[in-house]
Amino acid sequence: MSTNRAFGPFSPFFPSPGGGPGAIGPGAGLPPGVTPPPPQLLGTFQQLSQSPALAQNFVFQQPIQGAVSFAAGCQNRWTLIVTRTFNVFLMFVTSTNPFGFTQGFIFPTYSFGSFPSSVILWYTCF
Repeated sequence: MSTNRAFGPFSPFFPSPGGGPGAIGPGAGLPPGVTPPPPQLLGTFQQLSQSPALAQNFVFQQPIQGAVSFAAGCQNRWTLIVTRTFNVFLMFVTSTNPFGFTQGFIFPTYSFGSFPSSVILWYTCF
């Protein structure tokens, strides 16, 4: 398990629309090669996604393991992501770049999504 929290200037959250060649739409089920999310991430995701205040408290109680601004080492893994605005995502990360975007399939619809990597405040992946 890898857990990290990023620090730096506040970046607003601007999700870019999913899509493009081979995109999976809402309700399409698991994309080929993607396993269901692990139960330990599902429980945490459900709790944190219900309240930005709960997500904020959770993130600041976690140990700091370096200043990073993208989901390093989480490619092809389920990743719980909290953004700087305390939005919570459970994503099967397909690609991540510190100066670009984090992309992948977002639970529970498994639609393909992409957002700037710089908006990630904290993440953990399995």
